[in-house]
Amino acid sequence: MPTATSSFQTIASQTLAQAQVVGQNFLNIYFANITWLQIVSVLLSSLLFALIIYIGVKTSYFQARIDRFRDVVLKSDMPRALAQRTWERIETHFYKGSENDMKVAILEADKVLNEALRAAGVPGIQLGDRLKRARASQIPNLDDLWQAHKLRNQIAHEPDFKLKRDLAERALGIYEIALKNLGVLG
Repeated sequence: MPTATSSFQTIASQTLAQAQVVGQNFLNIYFANITWLQIVSVLLSSLLFALIIYIGVKTSYFQARIDRFRDVVLKSDMPRALAQRTWERIETHFYKGSENDMKVAILEADKVLNEALRAAGVPGIQLGDRLKRARASQIPNLDDLWQAHKLRNQIAHEPDFKLKRDLAERALGIYEIALKNLGVLG
């Protein structure tokens, strides 16, 4: 009469033999189809890589990294060139004349000023923080800038705010003077 230990050993050895057969069958199937798996993985990897490149280009991620590299490593005048191009877009929005275009122009001018102050080494996270820490020697029209920034906040936070052309023109003039004082615009 077989003992419990010998039955257990028999069952264990049978289970082990079955597992080895299953493992061997899996390996045989895997190696038989390895070419197809490689093809599928190359195609999928290529598709994902192309998608990453596409998203990087559409979001200007790569351009921002290139500009930062040029600015930091090559010590080029990229912030100034970028600010010039952005200011041209701001003027284009302003001269279109619609209220929404003028609002966009002021919002963009505020962003450019924030970046210019950041590049000038004025500490802070947002423009309001930087304006608090800016010196009058850096920006002679600091009080006027606060008014322009308050206008920007009204535009951003009050959906019913009506912007008049003369007010928008004055604010953009204030931003332009400040950017010239910071040496960003020529």
